[in-house]
Amino acid sequence: MAGEGTARADGDAAAEAEVLFREGKQLMGEKRYAEACPKLAESHRLDPGGGTILNVALCHEAEGKTATAYRELGEALAWARTDARPDRAEIAHERLDALERKLARLVVVLGPGARAAGMVIERDGASIPEASLGEPAPVDPGEHVVVATAEGKAPFRATVRVAPGARVTVVVPALAPSRGASGGPSGARIAAHVTAGISLGALGVGTFFGIRALVKENEARARCEGAVCPDVASLDVADDGRTAARIADVALGVGAVGLLTSATLYWVSRSKSPADPRASLAIVPSAGAGAALLLGGTF
Repeated sequence: MAGEGTARADGDAAAEAEVLFREGKQLMGEKRYAEACPKLAESHRLDPGGGTILNVALCHEAEGKTATAYRELGEALAWARTDARPDRAEIAHERLDALERKLARLVVVLGPGARAAGMVIERDGASIPEASLGEPAPVDPGEHVVVATAEGKAPFRATVRVAPGARVTVVVPALAPSRGASGGPSGARIAAHVTAGISLGALGVGTFFGIRALVKENEARARCEGAVCPDVASLDVADDGRTAARIADVALGVGAVGLLTSATLYWVSRSKSPADPRASLAIVPSAGAGAALLLGGTF
């Protein structure tokens, strides 16, 4: 029964692949390549075959995806040899030779001092093996994104546009330390926050005793005639007012000095922080065949 189920599933996939292939071919005939290519590619995925992959490649070539078509033509050539189809092999050879001269190429190299522990370099989301760095990789014309990351480093990101037949070189620079590389805020910044907290507390105390001093002073004036007070209770009120005034003066002074110190520590901590990575880009002519650009910078 399991075998019957598998055969039925394979038969369904082949039937669906045939429908998609016919639809794709019709759309190709109408030059609606953006709709045709996905159908042909899905047909090949469901039921791989030499004729299907050859049509997928021809569709992508017509769509302008030259690097994709080049890879698929290589696959089609292998299928043609396996299937003993010299007619398909001839077509694949012819198109490979024609595309070879049109391929856009993207080269990614490491600049001086750029190598870092755990570095990962990606082109359009796919990791580039170290052995492939410096090699001109065929890419479809259009925009491509190169990203380099490493632990404790600010990432590098470059978006480049590669024209048909052009060769573009992206130079990955030495990555700058990231803001969070130290694992937390600096000692100066921590001290700034602590000092600010203490200062605000002192200002609160100073404000409280300042108000208390004013209240006691007004009460003493009401009880006493100048420096002469009629009883001990009135003298105590006057003394309380003077004591509160002295505490307020000290607390407010400490708070003010503390806030100034906190601001200074915070400014020092910022001045020692790594600068924000700003996008910088240098573009100069690069020697080599075809149009070429050399790009570098930090992003």
